[in-house]
Amino acid sequence: MPSPASNFAGPQNRDLLDSQYSRWQSDPASVEPSWQAFFSGVEFAGNGIASKPAASLNVDARLQSAAVRLITAYRDLGHLAAHTDPLRTPEEQAALPLPWHLSEARFRLTAADLDATVDGSMLFGTNGPVRLGTLIETLRETYCRTVGVEFMHIQDTKPRTWLASRMEPVRNRVTPPLTTRLRTLMTLHWAELFEKYLHTKFIGQKRFSLEGGETLIPILDALVQRGPALGVQEYVIGMAHRGRLNVLANILQKPFAEIFNEFQDAYLPDAVDGDGDVKYHMGFSADVSTPGGSCHVSLAPNPSHLEAVNPVVEGRVRAKQRLHGDAERTRGIPILVHGDAAFAGQGMVMETLNLANLHGYRTGGTIHVVVNNQIGFTTNPRDARSTQYCTDIAKFVQAPVFHVNAEDVDACVRLAELALEYRQEFKSDVVIDMVCFRKYGHNETDEPSYTQPLEYKRIRAKQSVTTVYTEQLVREQSITPDEATAIDGEFRTRLDQALDDVKTGPPRKKGMAGFVGGGWTGLSKTYSHTPVETGVPRAVLEQIGDQIASVPDGFTIHPKLKDILGGRRDAIRAGKSLDWGTGELRMHVGKGQVTEDVSDHARKSAWAASADSSS
Repeated sequence: MPSPASNFAGPQNRDLLDSQYSRWQSDPASVEPSWQAFFSGVEFAGNGIASKPAASLNVDARLQSAAVRLITAYRDLGHLAAHTDPLRTPEEQAALPLPWHLSEARFRLTAADLDATVDGSMLFGTNGPVRLGTLIETLRETYCRTVGVEFMHIQDTKPRTWLASRMEPVRNRVTPPLTTRLRTLMTLHWAELFEKYLHTKFIGQKRFSLEGGETLIPILDALVQRGPALGVQEYVIGMAHRGRLNVLANILQKPFAEIFNEFQDAYLPDAVDGDGDVKYHMGFSADVSTPGGSCHVSLAPNPSHLEAVNPVVEGRVRAKQRLHGDAERTRGIPILVHGDAAFAGQGMVMETLNLANLHGYRTGGTIHVVVNNQIGFTTNPRDARSTQYCTDIAKFVQAPVFHVNAEDVDACVRLAELALEYRQEFKSDVVIDMVCFRKYGHNETDEPSYTQPLEYKRIRAKQSVTTVYTEQLVREQSITPDEATAIDGEFRTRLDQALDDVKTGPPRKKGMAGFVGGGWTGLSKTYSHTPVETGVPRAVLEQIGDQIASVPDGFTIHPKLKDILGGRRDAIRAGKSLDWGTGELRMHVGKGQVTEDVSDHARKSAWAASADSSS
């Protein structure tokens, strides 16, 4: 439907536009609803039209209306035309028709109209008069290159305006400082070489390779390195299997020797505190140095079921925030790394998102990174979900979503920093949908070409993102080929030394064994196989039973609850078996302070016996 302004085309109606706008500024309800919608769109679009450009420009109101609607359309739907798929060549992308929602035909524009001058001040970074065709080119450069952004579903205009004001002036493209780009280059080299090293040294072993999605490492590295400057003291990361070993090695700096050791078959009978799980389930934590200070980073263990770790991470962060008095929820941040199929397909994602803004559970916003392989176990997206994107579920908590081509590494790093800034500013979840591919099958023992022959024909022909980025920096003379080769050489030397230490040294404990620090230090040493007495004196049990069934004077207890508690008291007195519910009931003494419970007695007996056996 044409906007109200289209009915008043021509400079002769400038005064009418100015009059309607002045009335709307004083009282939006004083103008007709279609005018309200029009001026609201103009105001959100940027700086508004408070400068009344129509008074100084000979602006065709029809074209000015089209300019405003074009800006809104590209902000809303520009992502549909973005080149986010690295398996599609630039030539193939360019050959795709522009979505009708963004076409000049939708706005009834002719070729001649594109040379007309309109006011572009509603687009951040565009001040005053601009050629309409140039305005469209700017919008396409901002919203239709390798970054597609979904943010217009956010109901609050403040975060929408905040995002637009940061994306539009730079057209969603910022060239990072050379020091940042060189660090990004190194993290890419480390990510790729680490995977190749495992592939050649531990042939046939599962590791859930990150190859094809190596850009995850620069993204996480950017979050960690930038975090302390924005007040972050700790990250807790949750992720499934894919890329976990790489994250452990290159983000948390877990010693290579310990990772390699987990590929060995050595068994230590006394390694009871973490020796039993597979290498791509294990967690780790470390203090990481950054320009803004030290940052503690933890990767939570995840013993399978992909997204099951999500609420564990959120609860862990919430507990740390309370422990450290982080009432603003800026110092501790959860990061969840997802697979595309799991993000769309597992109910745990929605259930955890549903807690995001609840007072009792909120953590101040989670940064979600989707490693979008564009395939599930063997399933194409069109056969796996009913939504446009795997991330659509996140929009119900009004999280902005950044879809980005993983081969535009600079854009990925910049979006990581933007996502972190947004999270700190608005205490909201934010999603980075890193579109990449999976070089091998679901794991290294699968043959993906059985079910995806055409896709994997393309994948086999592609250069790695590390090669692409290295060649880009070499062309720009930011680095020489010899310097790039030296990065690999130094990293490989460290890997070789670590592997040699494992092969020639004595057997080591695996997993968390030997790496439990901080508040957990020393706890694992109290474990003993010696049987201990876990019982408690009958008098204590009877005292607990009597108290749980008693109520204060004047208090009316629910009849059913009275029967339940009385039955537990009677079971204790009769020496019958006790259920878990009884074991968790606490005994209160004095002014309601907790002093004992049935399970406390058992634990204290066990700790005392363990301490005796270890002394």
